[in-house]
Amino acid sequence: MKKLLALLLMVALMTSLFVGCGQTETDTGNSSGAASDAGDTTNDTSDSDESQSSETTNDVELRIVTMFGGTDPSTEVFEQQLKDFMDANPNVTIINESMTSVGDEFRTAVKTDFSTGNEADITFFYTGADAKGIIESGSVVPYEEVRETYPEVGGDISESILDSVREFDGKLYALPMTGFYEGLFVNTELFDQYDLELPTTWENLTTAIEVLSENGITPIAGPIAQSHYLIEHFVLAQAGVEGHQDVLDGDIPQSWVDGLTHIKEFHDMNAFSADAIAMEIEASQNLFRQGKAAMIFEGSWFIGGCDEELQAKMTVMPMPTAPGGSKDPTSIVAGYSSGYYISRRSYDDVSKQEVVVDLVKHLTSAEAIKEIAAANGGTPSAPVTVEGLSQVALDGHKMAAQAKGLSMPIDSRLKPEAFNYIVKEGVPFIAFGERTAIEVLEEVKNIQGR
Repeated sequence: MKKLLALLLMVALMTSLFVGCGQTETDTGNSSGAASDAGDTTNDTSDSDESQSSETTNDVELRIVTMFGGTDPSTEVFEQQLKDFMDANPNVTIINESMTSVGDEFRTAVKTDFSTGNEADITFFYTGADAKGIIESGSVVPYEEVRETYPEVGGDISESILDSVREFDGKLYALPMTGFYEGLFVNTELFDQYDLELPTTWENLTTAIEVLSENGITPIAGPIAQSHYLIEHFVLAQAGVEGHQDVLDGDIPQSWVDGLTHIKEFHDMNAFSADAIAMEIEASQNLFRQGKAAMIFEGSWFIGGCDEELQAKMTVMPMPTAPGGSKDPTSIVAGYSSGYYISRRSYDDVSKQEVVVDLVKHLTSAEAIKEIAAANGGTPSAPVTVEGLSQVALDGHKMAAQAKGLSMPIDSRLKPEAFNYIVKEGVPFIAFGERTAIEVLEEVKNIQGR
């Protein structure tokens, strides 16, 4: 009886197991579908959360500071380039803090930002002496390092041009957009009106000053107290390219003394407007633009700020050689003196690095360089052809191409405080006969040597 009961219990158990297995298989099938749906729902939620998280993570705000602001002729083009980038990258917001580089405000603002740890993610700034401090502080990253991970950065820019902006340590920190040239811009209509020869020689220049002044036309629009371009050209006229590149670490060069003294001579000849001592750069530019001045020492960027009617009656030429000067008649102040820097802090930020690099690639593409060159009349750093240039811009490119000597601006070699001393404490007092050029340069040498 016990054996029969055990057998019955075993059969019942076996049946229960088979039924259970069958139910489990069916449930698994059903629950598998449910699980699959649930899994999909879970995955969807997960993906959605991840997507939202990714979106939040990828929302990047960048600050950029350049010279392409205010009245700069490249402002509109640059702003469109930023807009194009943001349209293509809707998760990126760019805070544009650009301003014109007229005067010292831009230079001071950028250096202050770097010294206080408030530097922008990307900064378009000068190379050479101006950049030395921010480079030595480690605040900007060399492109050799960037190119280890992003070898295509700056790839559209000619290597020879990149080499020309390498710094004191042999490294590349800035990607240039356009080169520049400086020269003597002339209103040819006024010269024709008074039957004057173009100022290709010192004699022609001084004759034009005398005739124009007698007829109530300001010969040269030049702000005596913001005399950056006057300093460049009068020193070059006397010293030539080699002397122009002196860094005042030896005897005071007589060519510099003579060059700055010529500014006083021109002032005594009424070469400048009566209010030139109080005039700022923008006011002097407007004097030329309004046809009230016949000449102005300026850079290639000046063309873009002149309307088409004025451009049609303008040309540009090298500063003529001063009497006894060493300058080759074709030599000019020219080069590539600014470019895009990447902040070290931004590059080391994994949430920003790729976006920062992408923006720099966008802004230094061949097309972007071409657009900026078309706007500011500069010589492009990429091998592109700029169409639709005015005759004065073509004259400028020709002048630069034919120059036998090119020299970077003096302020790219002297300490900023040394050069600014010439501008603010030197030229105005030299022009009015209150100080001599040698007195000013002695103090500049002291500042440079500190």
